[in-house]
Amino acid sequence: MRRRSGRANILRRIEELEARSMDGSGLVLDSPEWLAFWQEQFRLYENGLEHVELTLEGVRAVMQATPDGDTTAEQAS
Repeated sequence: MRRRSGRANILRRIEELEARSMDGSGLVLDSPEWLAFWQEQFRLYENGLEHVELTLEGVRAVMQATPDGDTTAEQAS
């Protein structure tokens, strides 16, 4: 019986860790797909279109991925 409870404990801990490595997008944090998702959401936000609620992590990643000389964000203002 002890094996079962030990396994359940490990599975629970894995689920908790997986939940920490994902945000509202459902994608793994800092993956290329995650960054692409937030770049698209930020573009939608800039253009006044419907988008998901932006997260601090998502916006920070978009800003870090944007080259300093990129004027796209400045033109949207």
